[in-house]
Amino acid sequence: MYCIGQDEKCPCGWKNSGSRCFKFFSESVDWITAEINCQSLGTNLASIQNKVENDFLLSLVPDSTRCWIGGHDGEQEGQWLWTDGSVYNYTNWCPGEPNNNNGKENCLEINWTSNRCWNDQRCSTSMGCLCGKKL
Repeated sequence: MYCIGQDEKCPCGWKNSGSRCFKFFSESVDWITAEINCQSLGTNLASIQNKVENDFLLSLVPDSTRCWIGGHDGEQEGQWLWTDGSVYNYTNWCPGEPNNNNGKENCLEINWTSNRCWNDQRCSTSMGCLCGKKL
């Protein structure tokens, strides 16, 4: 398949951020299903390493559309990890987050509220997702 105007380094329909390729999927699924779907494409849910990357990913997501990325603290509460194994060294939490509301929020969504910031959410919640892969 040939994509007109497509960056040859990324698969058709994916966007190049410089060192990685990303794609937003609008289908609403829970966090585990989102990660499994990304893995079926040879990727993981997206990790975010800096503000530039955060802003780039937000540009792929429609306004007011929450979506999953690959952060979770399911192994140890408050110890956030990325599913792709990269170092967790950047955050953009909304004020008061992460709050582990009712002790049940272990997965990471972005584009929450008008601030378009990060929120910990119940992993069973359904929303779209961002997958990311290294070039």
